[in-house]
Amino acid sequence: MAITAIIRMKGSFSLAPWVITTLTSLRLSKLYSCTLVPETPSYKGMLQACKDMVAYGTVEKEAVEYLLTKRGKTTDGRMLSEVKKPEEIKKLAEAIASGKAPSEVGVDSLFALSPPRGGFGTRKAQLPFGPLGKNPGVGKLIMLMA
Repeated sequence: MAITAIIRMKGSFSLAPWVITTLTSLRLSKLYSCTLVPETPSYKGMLQACKDMVAYGTVEKEAVEYLLTKRGKTTDGRMLSEVKKPEEIKKLAEAIASGKAPSEVGVDSLFALSPPRGGFGTRKAQLPFGPLGKNPGVGKLIMLMA
C-alpha cells in the first residue's frame, strides 16, 4: 500500500461547510499544512471532495525522508531530527513509504510547511497549469516547501 501526501494550498474563504469538515477530518486546518495518509477508498473519497483546495499524490521514499528530516515531529511534539539519528530517520522513512501509518512508527502525520522557494507560478489552477488536484510531482513540491 502506498502513502499519499496531501498539502493544503488554499485558505478557507467562502468554502462549503462539507469541504471545511473534510479538511478538518484530514487535519489540514492551516494553509500549507501537509499530512501523510494511506491510499484507501475512504481517503480517496475525501480527496475527491476537497481536490480544488489541496495538492496530493503518491510520494517516494526520498521525499518522505526529506520531510521527516526537515519538519518531522514525534507523537509527543519534539523535533525528530533532535531525537533520532539520520540512520534511524532513514529507516522510519522506508517504513512509512512502504505503507505503514506514521503514527505506527511514532511520528506525527501532520507537517507544517512554508511557501515554496521560487514560487508556485499560478497557485489557483489545476494541473498542468498549477499544483492543485492530483499532482504526480508532489514529492518535488514537498522538497521546495520543507
